Amino acid sequence: MRLTKLKQSGVALILTIGMLGQANAQITHRDNRGNPFTDLKRLSVSRQIAIQNLTVLTDAVGVEFCKERYGNGYTVYPDPNGRRGQFVSDKGHKFSLYARSELRGDGIYAEHSQVLITFPNDPDEEVENTQFITGFVNSKIFTGVFSDGICSGRFSVVGAK
Repeated sequence: MRLTKLKQSGVALILTIGMLGQANAQITHRDNRGNPFTDLKRLSVSRQIAIQNLTVLTDAVGVEFCKERYGNGYTVYPDPNGRRGQFVSDKGHKFSLYARSELRGDGIYAEHSQVLITFPNDPDEEVENTQFITGFVNSKIFTGVFSDGICSGRFSVVGAK
């Protein structure tokens, strides 16, 4: 009798795991692409982004390349001529969000975003950027890390007026 019960539990577990799919597919919210940096519902239309701890991931370039690309920060706001999920910065960056997932639990907010960025010093090249953002639910300040395969760093996001 114990063996029959064990088999039934094993079948139920296998069916449950088989139906789940990919982990990120369960939390992806493609219908809310309003903000590549944090939850749109809690911040103003524009966001102040502060960049820190820039690091080079390859020997092909120096840290000056990353500093020229990202600087020390900028203000980001929706592109007035773009679609939903497209943003521009006050320094000439262009952002296009193409994948986003978020998770909220126990008062913590976490987001994973993938963004194509065009930099002011190289407007003909789009660079893929991966970001991970965390903060507290109902907070207006978030922090995160990013990488484009060449440069990585940390950033902070706050509401801008």
